[in-house]
Formats: sequence, structure tokens, C-alpha cells
Amino acid sequence: EWLSLHSRVSQPKLKSAFLSSLSQVMEPIMWSDDVSIPGPANSTNVSNINPCTRPNDAIVMQLYQALSDANNGRDSTELILVSAKSPFVEERLGAYSLLQAFAMRGLGLRLLLLHEGGGASGGFLEWLLMHELETTIEGKQAKYKIVESMLLCNKEFIRGIVSDKVYNELELWLRRGPTYVRSVPWEMATE
Repeated sequence: EWLSLHSRVSQPKLKSAFLSSLSQVMEPIMWSDDVSIPGPANSTNVSNINPCTRPNDAIVMQLYQALSDANNGRDSTELILVSAKSPFVEERLGAYSLLQAFAMRGLGLRLLLLHEGGGASGGFLEWLLMHELETTIEGKQAKYKIVESMLLCNKEFIRGIVSDKVYNELELWLRRGPTYVRSVPWEMATE
């Protein structure tokens, strides 16, 4: 029951602690002070990390499935996206850290990108690309870290999964930073 996100005792801060803890187990390097996300400014590569400190994909997928099993078989991605849309900042930030950890893994990113939704949360990409949903600076930065993780850790196959338009939007967001929002043409804004 401790994996349940819908128990009566679950409060936003408790959910946040649970989701953040899950992200620490799935991707411990993102919580380490001496290792950063690989990218142009960083020489560290996720594949160069000591395998003893990073669980393999099979363990991560078992944990992700356990999250679903503990919540009456509800899809794990759906559960996390519901928390990512919570009105409580703490809960959103916990969900964002788990999405970032999952996006740093090739298999996890594939599952996220192929998630269409169908429930109350909609699809992962649809949620991610709606910049205006996040109103706090902490949330904008955390959402940006998800995009950064996607593009810097798994760039080689992401283009084959998403459309060119979506890929270009993600690249633009990465270049412009966490506070980037899409501009609205003047004609549309004044109508």
C-alpha cells in the first residue's frame, strides 16, 4: 500500500516525497552532487556511470510496474501525469522528478513518448508541450529538466518517435531555457 498514490492517507507532501524517492531509486545520478546530466557543457555520459550505482532497466521497469499494481492496475504513466497536473506544487515537483528520471532511460523515454493517455491526463507529449500549465518558477525549471534529460540522454532515437515539429519545439525550448513560452501572433492576441 505504500506505493499507492490514491490511499486516504496520501497528502501532497507525502506524495511528493514518495515520487522523489522513486526517482532517486530509478536514476540516482540525477541526485548526485558530483555528476550532472550529460550535455555539451558536461563531459559526463550516463553510460559511463558506475553500473553498481545505477539500477538496470529491468529493475526500473519492475518498479514502474509495481507502481501500477499498487494502484489497482492503473497505468503508471497515467498516475504520474495526474500528479504532474496536481494543484499542489509539492506533488507536481515530485512527479516532475520521476518523469525526469524515467526520461533519462531509453526504455522509459519510449514509454513516455508513446503514451497517448485517454484518461483525464491526456498524453505525455501533449502535457509536456503545454508550457502555460506550469505557473511556478520551480515547476518551469523542473519541466525544463525533463526536456533536457530527454534530448541530452536519448537524442539518438527521439527523432524517430516524435514528429519533426515536436522535436524542433523541444530543441527550441532547450535553447531558450526554462522560462521559454511560445509566442502568440499579434493578430491572434488582439482578436
